[in-house]
Amino acid sequence: MKRNVRVAAVSAGLLALGVSAAVALTAMQQARLRQRLLAGLESPDREVRRQAAWTAAELRQTAIAPRLIEQLAGREPDEGVREAYVYALGRMGDPAYFDALTTVIRDDPSGYVRCAAWLAAARADPQRTRARLAVAPPPTDPWDRIGQAQARVATGDVSGFEELLYRAEHGEAPRREVAARALYKWLRPLLDAAGRWPLDANAREGEIWPEALTAELRQRCAELPLAQIAADTLQHAPRSEQFRRNVWRLTRARERLAAVLFADAGANGNGVGHE
Repeated sequence: MKRNVRVAAVSAGLLALGVSAAVALTAMQQARLRQRLLAGLESPDREVRRQAAWTAAELRQTAIAPRLIEQLAGREPDEGVREAYVYALGRMGDPAYFDALTTVIRDDPSGYVRCAAWLAAARADPQRTRARLAVAPPPTDPWDRIGQAQARVATGDVSGFEELLYRAEHGEAPRREVAARALYKWLRPLLDAAGRWPLDANAREGEIWPEALTAELRQRCAELPLAQIAADTLQHAPRSEQFRRNVWRLTRARERLAAVLFADAGANGNGVGHE
């Protein structure tokens, strides 16, 4: 029993030390990380450029943002990579990027990228995005309509759900998938909060949804004070998502630490017992 307590105490101490060391190591290597990301953005491999943008977004490497904006201004030929750059700017969440994102909305030849830019703009500066949506004429391109609908929902306007439900039912597969993903991200939590998400829903994130499901969701939305539910629910969504990410990262850190602490004992068949 004493051995178990001692091992648990040592494990807890090493976990705390490991987390602190990781934070310190990250701080010491910031400059090196930035250089690697900048080099990744210059790679001839499109997948390397995309991964560099996603990493910059996840780690909030705002020092990379000027290069992303520069690439979006005309140097990056691949629409999938431009979408990753737009996503990264949105995830960084700085209002200073709003003008660059609205330039993408206005000028990019790819509807897919413009759609992503609407959502990124909403994340970067919700207030200015709402103002822009208020005066924007209804677009004709389905991608732009999906983008505007996502921006509306992301800034608290539930009127965007009707467009997303329609686009999840109609059109080409990529647009239906994007619309369904947006509904999964924003509509499902609202209906869950009201106890109205269908328990038998055959819906997964990133898949095309059956038309019967979108029809049922539309009916359930019509029966609920969705705006009120959104006002009570969506304000907590960013913190909930960050909490989920932090728990996942801590769990991974604990798993790696446990592997280091107990790998030898497990290999020798002498693991610590339970009493």
